[in-house]
Amino acid sequence: MKKDNRKNAFEVYNEVSDWFAENRDRGLIEKPYLDQVIALLNRNARILDLGCGTGQPILDYLTRQNLNVTGVDASQKILNLARKNFPSTVFIQADMRQLSLGNKFDAIIAWHSFFHLPGEDQPAMFKVFSNHLQPNGILLFTSGTEHGEAWGLIGGEKLFHASLSTKEYTQLLTNHNFTLLNHQVNDPNCGNATIWMAKYTPDNQHKDPKIG
Repeated sequence: MKKDNRKNAFEVYNEVSDWFAENRDRGLIEKPYLDQVIALLNRNARILDLGCGTGQPILDYLTRQNLNVTGVDASQKILNLARKNFPSTVFIQADMRQLSLGNKFDAIIAWHSFFHLPGEDQPAMFKVFSNHLQPNGILLFTSGTEHGEAWGLIGGEKLFHASLSTKEYTQLLTNHNFTLLNHQVNDPNCGNATIWMAKYTPDNQHKDPKIG
């Protein structure tokens, strides 16, 4: 095992990129939530897949719905695989904590990626999310269920995870003008993931939810 990468979990993905590509579940258990997001978007919507990995299976599914998807990941080796898988897709190597693309999207998906950040780095991400979303844009992310840290194993390497509490995430969403649309805790049909879906409503604007 390599050193503990608490601050930069993406470095672990550089170590295990080939293993991850071979072993990442492609069963798309995320589909019900992706479909909920898609239902709120127009067909020309632009989606930011934040922590896109190799693009399998989420980015693949979104592009097959004729959506315009941009993939962002901090791991260079993971992105090399993603570019091979999807040569016509725009991929950007960036640490999500420093993300400043100068573009706004109709949805941001941070599925099993945001929760690799240390807890102290997570609150600032909600400003990053809002800076990259159109009004009424949709945010979808996963988290833990309580404030704390945990280590798992991936390809024989230790992998860091962290979460804030439900109360903290709820307050962060409110403080950054997000309206909660869906919150599922430990969904047994989705690998026991805890899912958040929210709409960005700056200045309490209430517009037609069909965006893009």
